[in-house]
Amino acid sequence: MGLREFVLKWILPSDEASLTTWLVIIELFNIVLSIFMLALVVLTLVADELLWSIKFGVVLIMCAIGLSTLNIMQYLLAIEFNTRRRILKRKR
Repeated sequence: MGLREFVLKWILPSDEASLTTWLVIIELFNIVLSIFMLALVVLTLVADELLWSIKFGVVLIMCAIGLSTLNIMQYLLAIEFNTRRRILKRKR
């Protein structure tokens, strides 16, 4: 089984219930990551030493990248599902 078949079979939703499940899971990760980012912003601003400020800042940047990636994943899942559903309707 190649990577393409794995993605199409296991990751992309095949029905609306699995799409909703994926979107809820991603949204929960978004909420947790956002709370963690807020804590990192506070820690970065409160840190007395420059080294700790840099460490917290780097982790904050990584969390921002992860948050934006999760948001893109949400949009792409919805677009893929809607496109596939339209293609199936045309074939019927």
